[in-house]
Amino acid sequence: MQAEKFDNMIMSVLLLITLVVILLHTFSLDKSYVLDAKTKSPVYAVSDEGIGGTSIAKLIRDDDKFILQCEIKASSYAWPFCEITIAIGLDRKRNFLSPVDLSQFTDVIVKAKYVGENSTSLRFQLRTFNEAYSSTTDDSSWKYNGLEYWPEAVSTSTTIPLNALQVATWWLFDRKIPIKYAGPELENVLVVELATGNGIQPGYYQIELEKIEFVGKVFSNKQVFLSIITMWALAAIAALILNLQRSNRRLVDAQNKAKELKQLNKLLSVESNVLKQQVERDPLTGALNRIGLEQVLTKSLENVSMIFIDIDHFKTLNDKYGHGIGDEILREFTKLVSENSRSSDFLARWGGEEFLLICPNCNLMEAHDIAEDLREVISSHSFTHDIEITASFGVAHRENETTANLIERADLALYAAKAQGRNKVVLSENVNLF
Repeated sequence: MQAEKFDNMIMSVLLLITLVVILLHTFSLDKSYVLDAKTKSPVYAVSDEGIGGTSIAKLIRDDDKFILQCEIKASSYAWPFCEITIAIGLDRKRNFLSPVDLSQFTDVIVKAKYVGENSTSLRFQLRTFNEAYSSTTDDSSWKYNGLEYWPEAVSTSTTIPLNALQVATWWLFDRKIPIKYAGPELENVLVVELATGNGIQPGYYQIELEKIEFVGKVFSNKQVFLSIITMWALAAIAALILNLQRSNRRLVDAQNKAKELKQLNKLLSVESNVLKQQVERDPLTGALNRIGLEQVLTKSLENVSMIFIDIDHFKTLNDKYGHGIGDEILREFTKLVSENSRSSDFLARWGGEEFLLICPNCNLMEAHDIAEDLREVISSHSFTHDIEITASFGVAHRENETTANLIERADLALYAAKAQGRNKVVLSENVNLF
C-alpha cells in the first residue's frame, strides 16, 4: 500500500513538472534578435547600378527607422531593384567578421511598408556562409535564403516563418551546389536584406523599415518534447527497478515491465524519426519534389498561375540513348527552365519527364508568355551530345478552386497541347475547343 502511494506521488510530481515545463515554454522563455535604427551593424543602400542597371538607391537613418529612397530606371538589366542591406557579420568595409547563428529562431517579424502611391512586393533575404562552398572574398558564393511577399495594406508588420524561406534555384545551379546543401542554412548569416520585389516597374519608391526582429523560444519544440519524453522514460526505468527490488516473487511482472520499457524505447525512436526534416527536393534534378510543392501551393496563394510541362517523346529518347543520357537531359532541362523563369517562380518535378512551374502574382496571359518563351528556348537549345528536344505546355490560373483542380486543369491543357502535335502552349480556357 505504501509502495502504491509512493508511485502515485511520483506520478503527480512528474505531471506537475510536465505541466510547468509546457506552460513556461508556451508563455515565456522567449528570445529575440532585433535589427532597427539603433543597430550597430553597418547598414547601407544597394541598387542594380553597377551590375547592369541604372537604378539609384539612397538610405536615410531616422531616429526610429530606415528610409530607402529608390528610383527604378528602365535599362537593359532584366531585374532592377533597390535594397536595404544590414551587414550583421561584416564590418563597415565589408570585411569578414563573424557570422550570426539564426537557426534557433522560428519566425522573423518584418515591420516595413511602402510610402506613397507606388508599392509592390518586398523580398526578404538572408545571405549565409558555408565553408564547403563559400569564400570570404566572393559574396556571390554566399547562399540566397529568401522569400518574396506582399505586405498587407492594413498592417506594416509581416511575420515570416523561417522554415518558409527558399534557396534561389538559379544560384544552386550557377554555383553547382551539391544536393545535400540545397536547402536553407541559417547557422552562419552574414547579411540581412530587404529589397523591392521582382518585376518592379520604373518609378520612384520609398520604403520605411522600422525593424526586423527574429523571434523564437530559448528551447525548441523538439528539445522540450524530447526532454519530457526522456524524463518520463527515466521515470519508467526507475519505477521498473524499484518494482524489481520490492519482491523477487514478482518476476513475471518485472518481465512485463521490461517489455513495456522496450516498447517505450521503440516509441521514442519512432518519434525521433518523425521530427527529422523531410527532404523537399528531387535528388536527380534539384527541383522541388511533391513534398516541397505542398509548401508552396497553400490556399493563401490565390493569385497564382501553373504551367504543366512535358518533355516530348522522352521515352523514345531514353530508349535510343539510355537512361544515363536521359538523366543528364533532365538535369540540364531543369537548369534551363530555372534560368529562364522569374526568380519568384518555383519549379517542381511532378514525375518522370513532367514538371510544374508555379508562378505567383501572375495572370493567365503572363503565364502564357512565360511558357511560350520557355518553349522557344528549349526547342532552340542544344542539349548534351547535341540532342535536340521540344516540350509541350499546359497553362492554368487559379480561379477560386482547390490545388487539385488547378493541377487537373493544367494537365488537361497539356494533354491538348500534345494532341495537337506537341511543342505547343495551350491555355486551360481553350481546352474545350479541341
